Amino acid sequence: MIEHPCITQDPEIRAAYAADVSGLSHIPDAVARPESEAEVADLLHLCADRRIAVTAQGLRSSTTGASVAFRGIVLSLEKLHRVLDIDPARRRAVAEPGVVTAEFKRQVAAAGLFYPPDPTSEEESTLGGNVACNASGSRTYRYGPTRRYVRGLRIVLAGGRITHVARIGANKNAAGYFGLQNPIDLWIGSEGTLGIITQLEVDLIEAPPAFFGAMAFFRDWRDAIGFVLRSDASRRRGELDPRCLEFFGEHALNLAAPAAERLRIPANARAAIFFEEEVAPEAIDGALERWHRAIEDAGGLADETVIARTTAEQAALRALRHAVPSTMQERGLAAAAGGGRRVSTDFAVPLHQLPTLMEEAFQLMETHFGGPTVAYGHVGNGHPHFNLLAEDPPSLQRAEETARRMAEVAMRLGGTLSAEHGIGKVKTHFYRDLYPEWMLSAMRGVKRALDPRGILAPGNLLDD
Repeated sequence: MIEHPCITQDPEIRAAYAADVSGLSHIPDAVARPESEAEVADLLHLCADRRIAVTAQGLRSSTTGASVAFRGIVLSLEKLHRVLDIDPARRRAVAEPGVVTAEFKRQVAAAGLFYPPDPTSEEESTLGGNVACNASGSRTYRYGPTRRYVRGLRIVLAGGRITHVARIGANKNAAGYFGLQNPIDLWIGSEGTLGIITQLEVDLIEAPPAFFGAMAFFRDWRDAIGFVLRSDASRRRGELDPRCLEFFGEHALNLAAPAAERLRIPANARAAIFFEEEVAPEAIDGALERWHRAIEDAGGLADETVIARTTAEQAALRALRHAVPSTMQERGLAAAAGGGRRVSTDFAVPLHQLPTLMEEAFQLMETHFGGPTVAYGHVGNGHPHFNLLAEDPPSLQRAEETARRMAEVAMRLGGTLSAEHGIGKVKTHFYRDLYPEWMLSAMRGVKRALDPRGILAPGNLLDD
């Protein structure tokens, strides 16, 4: 192992960096915690020279094992955590990759601006990690994913060379293959396989007006999904203006109930849709009347709808939403002791195919898995999450096979294997089997060009 001032081989520290929330775990050979870009560059130069693998980490909130190092060292970017500049005039901000997403958003808000990406794990994830997997969240329905806001990146390449890439400013571009016309896009979503981000510049927008949140309840999931499709159509007609449409299945509501506190979940509710709308304070009552009619028209329990107007009420609703994935993460990590883990899906389909996807997914989970399952997620984007809790090796095998079959359904319906969490190590076999060889070969070519010795994030995306 190389010696470097930012590297430690202390057993307790190595153990602390061994796992992420995917359920995968492996104690790295060493942990590097650089405090500057220069240290990152020096470290990568040494590792490339000696062919030592390097896996970047943020706060280990990955659900795909992307931050687990099965060989070589972990490179934690937690000490590169400064917000370097917020420019209200240009609506831009520059920050280091280790900044916690929620803290960054609070500093931006204090400057009167808004950073839209809102991953559910924003209090436990970093900006660099968000860029690495092109994270999104509930408000992606209105604002789009992280990629839309990334203007520039400083990157340390595999051999230690520092480069800067920026989004092309021209509104027309016909230079080369489309995937490479904006080279910055190569690194967004690359899961640490093409370089280490040491600084990022992002676009900000004007802070939106006041908003309200609401939770609408339904007697079954089909009515809830029908409401989502109706709401999306109403948005396109200019009748409703949601910025998110989030699904909670029956088991998700059961998980959320202990965190509901004063928020009453009706006894006959078997599904719910969480939504928000940005609207001036004086127009909230009119907007709520329109939503009430829409919920009634979809067969929902309109009079039971929970409305969140105040900051405290809005925080309570978001905590309710966050309780589902966080509880499943805890149960998945506990199951690891018995050889199991949480198997989570991240596929998405065109919105009109969502009812078919949901129908087939629920059938597959019942007939092929049979264990505890939870459904929730960003259905406004055709992007539900299904969590299967495998408690031992046999159930883990069934869960993985079920997840594969569900992914095949999503692909058949014109969808994608991953909409926000990436591939990591957990889904490389799905990726290899479900995508064409020419695409994988092209990606391997890019990987060889930027990381010729293959030291960066081995096992992520491509299992070479």
